[in-house]
Amino acid sequence: MLLVQFSISALNEWADQDLDARGGRPRPIPLGLLSSRTAVVVAVLGAAAAVALSLLSGFGLLAFVLVLLGIACGWAYDLKLKRTPLSFLPFAVAFPLVPMWVAMIAGRPLDALGPVLVGGIPLSVSIHLADAIPDRAPDRAAGVNTLAVTLGRPGAEIAAVGLLLIGTLVSIGVLSRQVSGLSFALSIVAVAGGYLLLALGTRAAPPHLVKWILIGIALLAALPLVVSIRGG
Repeated sequence: MLLVQFSISALNEWADQDLDARGGRPRPIPLGLLSSRTAVVVAVLGAAAAVALSLLSGFGLLAFVLVLLGIACGWAYDLKLKRTPLSFLPFAVAFPLVPMWVAMIAGRPLDALGPVLVGGIPLSVSIHLADAIPDRAPDRAAGVNTLAVTLGRPGAEIAAVGLLLIGTLVSIGVLSRQVSGLSFALSIVAVAGGYLLLALGTRAAPPHLVKWILIGIALLAALPLVVSIRGG
């Protein structure tokens, strides 16, 4: 997984070097800390090493396929989808596969992971929007039409928290036998309160503040669930 992330991140630096340079973003390639060729080499070697380790790990064919799918999602995002309204698709596919991959190599039954994927998809798209919102203005100026740019403001913020609420509700449903009623209520209050806060004040809030509000909402929603499960 670490090598997969190195590969995807390095390719992302290479793919965005023109936008980073035009926007004055302090990224490795425009700053001269990393050459374009080096970024490509790191991306290819990271992916190749991840695939090789997956084959040698003995985790089985499905684990190998999931690693390939994760790399494919990341590279598709970097090379094509990142600058389109479909930028959310690689996140929606790849992020839920991580807990599935971990559960699989830990020997957990795969038939119990379907609800995890259903809850993980809206949460993953919410994460993507929270990450893209701070870059919405420079992306729009550069002609990059991400989902956050397409939805605009406050549409992207409201969608991010709405998807967070949906994912949280599904996750609570999956864990309903282990989560207390109080934890359920606290999580819903956290998400609903954050949704209301963003709906009322997002037009005036700075984009980076919105991102941290979303992160705070997610932590507040998750903490009661984690405490309840650990206590159970």
